[in-house]
Amino acid sequence: MTQEALFERLWNGTAKMEEWTEAVSGGAITTVADNIITVHTTYFCGSVTAIRTAEGLVLIDTAKPESAERTLAVIRSWDNSPIHTVIYTHGHIDHTSGIKVIDEEADRRGAPRPRVIAHRNVLRRLERYEASHGFSSIVQGQQFDMPGYVYPIGQRRPDLVYDDTLALTIGGERIELCHGRGETDDATFVWLPEKRVLASGDFVIWVFPNAGNPRKVQRYAPDWATALRRMEQLKPAILIPGHGPVIFGEARALQLLRDGAEALEHLTTGTLDLMNRGATLDEVLHSVSVPAEYLAKPYLVPKYDGPEFLVRGIYHLYAGWFDGNPAHLKPARTAELASELAMLAGGADKLAERAATLAESGETRLAAHLAEFASAAAPLDKQIQATRAFVLQRCIEAETSLIGKAIFAVFQRDAEKRAQ
Repeated sequence: MTQEALFERLWNGTAKMEEWTEAVSGGAITTVADNIITVHTTYFCGSVTAIRTAEGLVLIDTAKPESAERTLAVIRSWDNSPIHTVIYTHGHIDHTSGIKVIDEEADRRGAPRPRVIAHRNVLRRLERYEASHGFSSIVQGQQFDMPGYVYPIGQRRPDLVYDDTLALTIGGERIELCHGRGETDDATFVWLPEKRVLASGDFVIWVFPNAGNPRKVQRYAPDWATALRRMEQLKPAILIPGHGPVIFGEARALQLLRDGAEALEHLTTGTLDLMNRGATLDEVLHSVSVPAEYLAKPYLVPKYDGPEFLVRGIYHLYAGWFDGNPAHLKPARTAELASELAMLAGGADKLAERAATLAESGETRLAAHLAEFASAAAPLDKQIQATRAFVLQRCIEAETSLIGKAIFAVFQRDAEKRAQ
């Protein structure tokens, strides 16, 4: 099947992104325009775009450690010119880590290492990754079930940073960089005005915007919508997402940008409306949702992040960490609260039994509360841990987002080990 045919199936929702990932797994080139290609190796690795200029290649992003060499080899099958400039669209490792491979190639050739350009906040991000290295390693290792995982740090810092916009001319090619906040606070989208080509970075990722990840720093759903509106005003003829296949045609590019902005704006206005009327986080979380027609679109499927997670992020963006429940202002230790509840229920086993019953009936949210209280009250009880593992498995089955499934799975594995 051709890339074009597969794209049409992705666009109309009859193919899943896993099929596209399999198709590009060996490293695939999409010809974007004259002297521009985008290289894909998997959905989970950011796309890398190469622009041929009279001064050498300009790369937008660099791939992640395990795919960087393959990505560079694909680029070299297209053009063997020196790499003049690398643009980081943001500081995540799947967009920056490949600079090591690129620099090593330049060193072998005896050529200058490329200039790296990014938004100023990329510097702060890379510093934060080093300061919280242990935490990042733990979180990523848990989420992907990779014990002993070490989060990659030490990516080369940018040589040139900018704040809001930066216009460049490299080898006769006009390249414009624009900053926005979305998944990160250091994000850049790249506009090639003469070709009407837009490289969105992770502002477009072929799933619902990843702006609520529970174990990552604050993300910016309202600003993400603003950035998409800025891109919409450019009227791109071709849109290169940070992840997933390239979109050709102004009508489709504008539709995707507009739909993403509207979905984020709906969550933001809904959250703010309730907050402005004094609603607590609990009330907001269970009242604000995205209209189903948006979630039905193949490029807004809530497969990785979940809209409910975004609502929580929006609330905290405007309101801080206090959720409106006075018991949470100076909370008791969870183990103490669990012990008290277990005593009132007639034992931790009673809490666990009720949790199992609720999980069986599909009430997984309530079941998870009781299972975790039972576990905190009797952490060494193997039967309670077995029940907890059962409840968390039901939570995994009920969850739609990959992030949610992965987090539930962390604690399910813990329960299974304690049950042995």
